[in-house]
Amino acid sequence: MDEPSINDLHFVTGRLHGEGRSAEQGLEELLERIAAVNSRINALREIMTDSARREAHRVDRLIQAGRDLGPLAGVPVAVKEIIDTTPAVCSAGLEFLSDYRPERDAPVVRRLRRAGAIIIGVAISDPGAFGVRTAATHHPQAAGRTVGGSSGGSGAALASGFCAAALGTDTGGSIRIPAACCAIAGLKPTRGRVPTEGVRPLVWSLDHVGPMARSVADLTAMQRILDIQFRHTQKAGSTALVVGHDPSYYRDAETPVVLGMENALRACRTLGAEVREVALPDPDEMQTVHLVIFCAESAAYYHAAFPDQRDRYPEAAGKLIEQANRHTGHQYVHAMRQRTAITRRVDALFDSVDVLLAPTTPVLPPAHDAETVELNGKATDFTLAMIRYTCLFDHTGNPVVAMPSACYGPGIASSIQVIGPTNRDGDVLAFAERLEAALDLEIDYEVRL
Repeated sequence: MDEPSINDLHFVTGRLHGEGRSAEQGLEELLERIAAVNSRINALREIMTDSARREAHRVDRLIQAGRDLGPLAGVPVAVKEIIDTTPAVCSAGLEFLSDYRPERDAPVVRRLRRAGAIIIGVAISDPGAFGVRTAATHHPQAAGRTVGGSSGGSGAALASGFCAAALGTDTGGSIRIPAACCAIAGLKPTRGRVPTEGVRPLVWSLDHVGPMARSVADLTAMQRILDIQFRHTQKAGSTALVVGHDPSYYRDAETPVVLGMENALRACRTLGAEVREVALPDPDEMQTVHLVIFCAESAAYYHAAFPDQRDRYPEAAGKLIEQANRHTGHQYVHAMRQRTAITRRVDALFDSVDVLLAPTTPVLPPAHDAETVELNGKATDFTLAMIRYTCLFDHTGNPVVAMPSACYGPGIASSIQVIGPTNRDGDVLAFAERLEAALDLEIDYEVRL
């Protein structure tokens, strides 16, 4: 694959596209946009005006000196507030960390800055990244609908045009769910390929860091910087020829989501791929495993890190930790053994297919304040509904691209997951780029809130 570059032409500095503007000029235009809109969307917790201006000035100076900074030079990036980013407050949405300013950047942020990216601000997260609804943030195109979570601020910042790319984290679907709700793209990399140092922990065996953007090509450009061994994740000249999917896996999805899957499968066939049915682990089985592990490991972290703050834990954290206290040690061990078996089942599928396709969420973005989501005529807890198709792949560790599959209005689209074998992130992105081109969707990102 040719070396990609960020291609979101509307918001990247014009200098990158021959319009003669500098990174500093592009930044000032972006800051004006953010000043005019962010108070309504509330996607960015802190706008890093001074440090962003210094970074833009440095980029222009180095380019004038003849330095080639690479494809991210001058590109504005938002970082989820759970990731250490100087000089901002990085509270992870937790009230008792409202004064926390990290002394140094997390490695992922350092890598972006070295590549010439301009960190525009920190994006709002669900408190502690426990949830999948960033309640403080509003959907820029579809008032009244959720932006998802916990990387909802990152998703909304992209959909609002505040940045060309963003960083999110994913423990049960928190990159992919906002990608689905905001009609953008997101990558959950193979677990362990992108460092989680300097990232507020949640569940040690599930936490991932990954890029979010408006196009798969932009995800690829970001991932090349975030994963320093990215070149080893793509076979030379490889293309996906066999696509697997399990209709029973999304048997409870609403009609627009099913139609989006059918649209994506048709596009796969136009690319010359064979489409084959496979059997994925049942979502109900996976959610039982997920909840035991999620509760136990998040409780372990919070009991150790913040033993004196129990009265100030976010509501979601309190409920999950209370649930963890009811689990026994043998339940956790059993869940871990089940996870190993489930991972082997998923790995075995790649003996006969190159990639898997599945919906990202079973519904289009629900109402902002919805407590339940209707699946097959049954009211289902909001969180359980939204992670229903995503949490499996946090446990297996496979690389997954979430991307729009059909449009249903301004900023509203069904979303699919493109899943690949572990450590084949480059292959997954390469196929997702081809699929994105075949789908050829035009998404309306005009801010309407």
